[in-house]
Amino acid sequence: MDKKFDLKMLEVFLEVYQLGSITQAADALDMTQPGVSGVLKRLQEQLGVELFVREGRGITATHHAMRLADEIEPAFGSVYSALENLKTFDVQSPHQFKVFANEPMLQRLLPRVESDLSMGQCRIEFHLTPNDEEQLLQQLSLQKADLAIDVGGLSSHSYESKPFFLDQLVLVCSRHHPRVQGEITEQQYYAEKHIAIQLRRSHQYLADYIAIENLEQRSIAGECNSLLSMMALLAKSECLGATTMSLAEEYARSFDLQILTPPFSFEPVTHRMLWHKRSNDHAAHQWLRRKLQELVS
Repeated sequence: MDKKFDLKMLEVFLEVYQLGSITQAADALDMTQPGVSGVLKRLQEQLGVELFVREGRGITATHHAMRLADEIEPAFGSVYSALENLKTFDVQSPHQFKVFANEPMLQRLLPRVESDLSMGQCRIEFHLTPNDEEQLLQQLSLQKADLAIDVGGLSSHSYESKPFFLDQLVLVCSRHHPRVQGEITEQQYYAEKHIAIQLRRSHQYLADYIAIENLEQRSIAGECNSLLSMMALLAKSECLGATTMSLAEEYARSFDLQILTPPFSFEPVTHRMLWHKRSNDHAAHQWLRRKLQELVS
């Protein structure tokens, strides 16, 4: 290979590969779309292989691109980490973090962050996790967010996924429900109406996502995109709802709800911490991960 090989071409390639979009890569690199396309063309000519093919209005990586990315991502990650670690991290120096979190973890973490006296000059700003995975990956890759906390992992190998908090599924309904008191049978579960929560990224109802067996169709009285909104509606109706134990224990008394064990087998609700691998060895990011893990316990 030419000794004058421009490594910048590989940086552009990685950005396009990770984002799956020339437009988004151009924005991330502060380049024009024709500029990014020109770099990819030169790289393909030098390597003698096709890296991306057009598919509809977008692009798809070829197996050559996948192989190249697997080979060079760790090396670029080490370079980014080495450069980042030249900067010392001190909690007494102002530093702003942005964290995506699902509703149970947002409710659990934000008050604890606000009352933590060891934060120094560091600030953590919370936002709800984006609705779809593509948007989430884009935000993490563009470093518009430092990490995310959500149920379920990510499909891309460019991201880390670490168990963060183990929760469990429970059912809730009004404490004054005329037919359900203290416990619920499978027959009662399917006979009652439900207020359902659709998980933000899986496009499944929470109960269906967590249940081990395939649940039968239920009578859905309404859908919510907020667990707290669902609990407020349950307090004023005879419906059932599914939520996490951490949120139910926090708010059941406020909404005058009873907490029930589901009459079916279910997996643990595993909230996971998700971030781009390039941040693995960054001192500030390591501090953020340790701090959140400490606060969630």
